[in-house]
Amino acid sequence: MAGSNQEHEAESWPPAIYHQMPAILEYLEDHRVVVVSAAPGSGKSSVLPRCLAESGYGPVLCAQPRHLAAFVAMAKVGEEWDSDIEFTTTRQLLDRLSSPAPALAGYGAVVIDEAHDRTLGTDVLLGMVKAALATGTTMGGQCKVVVCTAGGPADGMLSAFFGGAPVVSIPRAAHQVEVRYSRGPVLDMAAAVADEVAAIHASQPPGDVLVFLPENADIIDVHARLLGLPVSGLAVRYVHDNLPAELIDIMLINSPAPDGRRRAVLATDVAETAVLVHGITYVVDTGLVSEQPPVRISKEEAAARAAITGFSGPGRCHRLYQPEEYDDLDEHTIPHIRQDGAVKFALMVKRHAADGIPGFEIFDPALEPAVLKNVFGQLVNGGYLDKLGNLTDKGEREAYDED
Repeated sequence: MAGSNQEHEAESWPPAIYHQMPAILEYLEDHRVVVVSAAPGSGKSSVLPRCLAESGYGPVLCAQPRHLAAFVAMAKVGEEWDSDIEFTTTRQLLDRLSSPAPALAGYGAVVIDEAHDRTLGTDVLLGMVKAALATGTTMGGQCKVVVCTAGGPADGMLSAFFGGAPVVSIPRAAHQVEVRYSRGPVLDMAAAVADEVAAIHASQPPGDVLVFLPENADIIDVHARLLGLPVSGLAVRYVHDNLPAELIDIMLINSPAPDGRRRAVLATDVAETAVLVHGITYVVDTGLVSEQPPVRISKEEAAARAAITGFSGPGRCHRLYQPEEYDDLDEHTIPHIRQDGAVKFALMVKRHAADGIPGFEIFDPALEPAVLKNVFGQLVNGGYLDKLGNLTDKGEREAYDED
């Protein structure tokens, strides 16, 4: 049975990123930007900021694309680092960079975490950071930037975007992960998930279970089904983007299952960052990120979800889809900006960068600058801009990506 987070961290200490800190620090001496490529659970969100602060790069500002991840990362770092490390969201950092004042000049380093997720906000932020570094505004002359990913195509793109920035790659955990597939089509996802968790609990050795579900409504459904099953010794928890702050500690941070029970954590894709869930031996993966309409994950995401079970020891991933369905998945996750996101991206650029930051560049080479100009009419028709090209109240409100 997985114990508390403290026990889990003791098992995996020192984390993988600790061994690569000398290389990261050496590169930072000669480069403004360093890309760190490492799997979730390697310490990017917690150990990296502490090591940077200890090495003279404090204060360190760390940006997460999700508010929940920023909150949990802050709790993991600990109160003793409050004066040297600050956590924020991508949205909040965008606002700071939009300010004409050098709002980040007092920081020794800025960490942009989860850049591989390629949210619209992250793509805008990367362009703004590059412009700020080139012009010397906002970030000051000495501030360093560490961009963190979980590997994949984004690594090479980031290196090229920042003028050949060095990439420090940290190998994934070597623990074996067994992958099992559904024997037939899943007709009732919630029922299939509840049955799979119950079967693991009844037949498998101790270890916590993490379930990936597409929507918050699915979490509510599966939670009710599990509580209605005649099983004992199972502590059901849940986590999603809208989880109230007062529940985060109960669900994740300091929440070993009472009386040696097995935890079953029901989650959306927010749990793909291992800063949120520790001690997992089994993953049940529905293969979905959205249900209305159904949106499948990529093979890249499927591998990342399965790998969560192998951080501290051998694990197993139960995929609630068939091998032929896996074969049909895209190899890599399609960035948000390529999923009909050009209009929203253009709105965000208008809000944060276009009129105030010279030298802004689009990170994704698939989106040409002309595309942004062509969506002007759509922004006007949608009520985001007036006919003079100024942001309306609606445009001001909605010119953000989700946290």
